[in-house]
Amino acid sequence: MSNDENKQETPVRQSSRKVSALSARLCAVQALYQVWQNKQPIRAVYDEYLHYRSDMVVDGEALVPPDGALLKKILYGVDERAQELEAIVDANLRRDAADRGVEPLLKAMLTCGAFELLIGEVDSPIIINDYLNVAHAFYERGEVALVNGVLDSIAKVFHQA
Repeated sequence: MSNDENKQETPVRQSSRKVSALSARLCAVQALYQVWQNKQPIRAVYDEYLHYRSDMVVDGEALVPPDGALLKKILYGVDERAQELEAIVDANLRRDAADRGVEPLLKAMLTCGAFELLIGEVDSPIIINDYLNVAHAFYERGEVALVNGVLDSIAKVFHQA
């Protein structure tokens, strides 16, 4: 294979990793919401999303299969550090949002994002951008701005330490 052919394949592979990571984040948010609403164990919901929901259709488009390792890391990590993450999210919510409460799907988004920012394995702007894309799938401008503000605030706290 020539160098030109290799160059053409590289962006496709990189893009696929990015899209499967975004898919894992979307699935993690939905799975965490399902765990909280239906009081199901993480393991059962993880298996469901990885094996039975990997061919989901969202807004008329087939969802790219999620990065299974990332999905597992987020779900199990959120489960293990639930109290710590809840405190982090609550501490970074705007006062008005905290007073009126945050609906469970939005809270799941913030919690998954906070976990990834906490472990710091991926650059903050990438994490925040992906969770903003997830937020756009479900919400209008106000909620998306809330996700941006909270995750940005959390990222700043973690990068100061």
